[in-house]
Amino acid sequence: MSTYKPREDVADMLRSGATYRQVQQQLRVANGVIAATRRAYRIPVPRRAGGGRIPAEERPAIVARIGALLLSGRTYEQVSREVGVSLPTVGRIRGELQIPKAERVVPSRSVAEALALCIEPYGDGHARWTGSMAGRMPQLFAEGRRYNGRHAAFQAHHGRPPVGYVLASCGETPCMAGSHLTDTVLRTAAPTGSGS
Repeated sequence: MSTYKPREDVADMLRSGATYRQVQQQLRVANGVIAATRRAYRIPVPRRAGGGRIPAEERPAIVARIGALLLSGRTYEQVSREVGVSLPTVGRIRGELQIPKAERVVPSRSVAEALALCIEPYGDGHARWTGSMAGRMPQLFAEGRRYNGRHAAFQAHHGRPPVGYVLASCGETPCMAGSHLTDTVLRTAAPTGSGS
């Protein structure tokens, strides 16, 4: 017996023709939830235009088209949409044609571009981190490397690498606004506020 419970929002997407991947991405649900919903609501699996399997008489033309698209640099997803076949079919035909897998080149951003994507201003000059984390540490991926997000934000604002720990001086511990970030040098030079 399945432990997955069907969901109405999943059923609505399936009825509108969404793929499992689209449902997963939009609703953040597991394949099991989608399958359980499909069974419970009796939603048929959509078939490729013209039927399920590739008809024998169309196969040579479709295989040639898939091969040409793959060689032109198209992704599996693009080929699947354009030709109307499943992703596993694209992979199987790539193997049959002995077309090597394309290397995916991950575009590298500059530190400034990556910071602009990962820091979101809010409130009275504060900023929150929206990028990757390693535990409680913001991780910035740029220029083919991984950086400490706090250190990168500090250096971008102050024009120099930090010395020691980087902390927010505004009272909001997770704040990432460059003007609110201090290092040992700035904290040592700051007046203590003793009111002399």
